[in-house]
Amino acid sequence: MRLNILLKRIDRAVVWALLILFLAFMISGYMITKGFLDRYIGLLLHTELDLPIMALFVVHVTINIRYFLIRKGIRGNGRLNLSSLTIGSILFLFILYLDQFFKL
Repeated sequence: MRLNILLKRIDRAVVWALLILFLAFMISGYMITKGFLDRYIGLLLHTELDLPIMALFVVHVTINIRYFLIRKGIRGNGRLNLSSLTIGSILFLFILYLDQFFKL
């Protein structure tokens, strides 16, 4: 039961961090396209914020996949944690692959 409470608190913190980072990401996009403030700083922010946003999004999705599997009836604690961790790891490795090999 303590693990569920801890995961919910982590998920809430991740969601708030995602909100702040995504707002900064949107503002930096407007800095690039509309030209207010400095375009170079906007481009720098926009290209540097993508990996932290995607990493936090994967953490958020992985925690919620665990709760989805619980609702669907998968109860084995080891099997449940392993399956959600596997899905999250695959998603994160895919994001790292895209970030490392597809640069501008």
